[in-house]
Amino acid sequence: MSDSAPIAAQAEASIDASLILRALLGKLVRIGFVTVLLLALAYMVLMFVPRLYESRAELLVEPRSTVFTSAASNQNAESYFIDAAAVSSQIELIKSRDTILATIEAIDLRDEAAFEGWSDGEIIGEIGDNLIVTQERSSRLISIAYRSTDPELAARIANGIARTHVQRRAGQQIADTVSATTWLEEEINRLRENVAGAERAIADFRVANDLFTGSNNENLTDQQLSNFGAQIAAAAERRSAAQSRAQLIRSLLESGQSVVGVSDVQTSVIVQQLSQELARLQGERAQQSATLLPNHPTIRALDAQIAAINEQISNEGQRVAQALEAQAQIEADLEQSLQAELDRLKVTAGSNTVEGVTLAELEREAAAQRDLLNAYLLRFTEATARSDIGSSLPDVRFVSEAAPSSSPASPQTSLILMAVGIASILLQVGAVIFSELLSGRALVERGLTAEPLLGKEEGGALLAANSDAPNQPPAIAGIRAPISALESEIEAQAARALAGLDRLIVVASDEGWKESMDFAERLTASIVGNGQSVAEIDAASGQQGIEPGLTDLCAQEADFGDVVHRGMEERFAFVPWGQGEHLRPATDRVLTLIDALSDIYEVIVVVTGKVGMGSSLPLFTGAGAKCVLLANDDSALGDTRSEVASLGFEDLRVIAAAGPRSEVA
Repeated sequence: MSDSAPIAAQAEASIDASLILRALLGKLVRIGFVTVLLLALAYMVLMFVPRLYESRAELLVEPRSTVFTSAASNQNAESYFIDAAAVSSQIELIKSRDTILATIEAIDLRDEAAFEGWSDGEIIGEIGDNLIVTQERSSRLISIAYRSTDPELAARIANGIARTHVQRRAGQQIADTVSATTWLEEEINRLRENVAGAERAIADFRVANDLFTGSNNENLTDQQLSNFGAQIAAAAERRSAAQSRAQLIRSLLESGQSVVGVSDVQTSVIVQQLSQELARLQGERAQQSATLLPNHPTIRALDAQIAAINEQISNEGQRVAQALEAQAQIEADLEQSLQAELDRLKVTAGSNTVEGVTLAELEREAAAQRDLLNAYLLRFTEATARSDIGSSLPDVRFVSEAAPSSSPASPQTSLILMAVGIASILLQVGAVIFSELLSGRALVERGLTAEPLLGKEEGGALLAANSDAPNQPPAIAGIRAPISALESEIEAQAARALAGLDRLIVVASDEGWKESMDFAERLTASIVGNGQSVAEIDAASGQQGIEPGLTDLCAQEADFGDVVHRGMEERFAFVPWGQGEHLRPATDRVLTLIDALSDIYEVIVVVTGKVGMGSSLPLFTGAGAKCVLLANDDSALGDTRSEVASLGFEDLRVIAAAGPRSEVA
């Protein structure tokens, strides 16, 4: 083939879905007819299937001990835990042969018409085959279901099995109590002999070693030691007090002071009389001194009388001091005799120490045996009282009785017919598709890699290129369309953010806020796609919401943490417009928010909307932001650009929202 010839198209087989759909539509009537026929056959078969009715009873497995039925020793104990294994054990007990046999006896199933002439083994097998015992989800409820052609019989058997199991559990617990009672009785008889022997040994040991006890269960020697010690201490205290008072009186007499103020001297009758006479004389002298001189005979006579009385008081003080010293000597002699008796008792007490150790050991052994006997007696009394079948609550209770069912549980006609219909349709549709594929009718050839070069002839007919035209490369399927100028700008801005050149980007527009919001969202998505974290702030939309936002922050009605909302993407956060109508024009909380977000997120994108009166763009001056201005009207671009630059945005990029991109400042 020459170079000027058309490039041959390579082809390969593919499945044409339209051909398969047409084949299915052509056989739709047959599919419906076969499905209806199968449904009719299935319904006729189900009409002859016996109807089984299911009745269900429920039991609750839980501890049921109370303060009135439990042992006194266990009233403060925690209830035992029933786990999944305990519930499973109850299920196996319900399905056991003994439970079914007890149920047959309880509700007289041998006389039932359905089991007439059957042996016990056949009845047990029939009940076991139709009995369904399950645990309700992860609870402690056990469901006992029985299926039969007679709904009344199904309810009787389900309730009978449930009641039989409850009675068996109660009987098993009572049997355990009876066994424990027998064992306790044997142990109590043995312990009584042990206690009697231990107490007899204590009495014999006390008699043999003269270890008699007095009051407070204390032996006599110890009591005497305690008494003598107390008497010695009291005698020493009295002796010391008498000596101190006598010494005080003598010291006052030696220093020439009056002893009238001492309590022991004051109690003397003589001193009391002398004190009264002394007071009288001193009063009389005071009266005479007012008119007489000190050397007057009357004054001198009174002074002599006063001196004589003081001498008598001093002599009486000497006598009291001697009496106190005599009392101190008596107490000292008593103390010495008591100390001698105490020393003798100490020798006796020392010899009793060894015997006391042996006696204490015997008493401990007897006390232990006595305590154990008392505990066993209490348990025996409680076990005897709880040995009756009605005195104990089993760990299962009847919570729901089975009632005769009004609708059969099997067969489920509607579900079976639905399954037959769906299976019939799916099988027939699959057979048609398989037949079309197997025959090759659904396979077509399509060109994949090349197409002939096309040219124009007069009249508009498409012809192949002539041999004089140069060879052209084939059109490859799957080539992406050229990227628009706006998308190119977004990718370029995202690349600058990734390089760390721009961290705060303010998006404004010369038209409205929607196009700047759209640009910001696409820019945010591109930055997040590059793996960076972004915080977007809506300072333009004016759309009030229920969540706090920028307007609430500026009005000081919300904190910084309340206005920042995280998105589903962990690297994205959004600050909405908020609940207010307008932004406060003069506030420094916006710049504080920018500083806080810049510590957490790598890039911050702010949407300020249309440039002009009411724009929020002045709030972000001085933050070192990069301003992106979207321009639609080339005629007013110069004024808008100058207005933005006058606000202090040194880094300004002007992007044409429609058409080629404008120059960049």
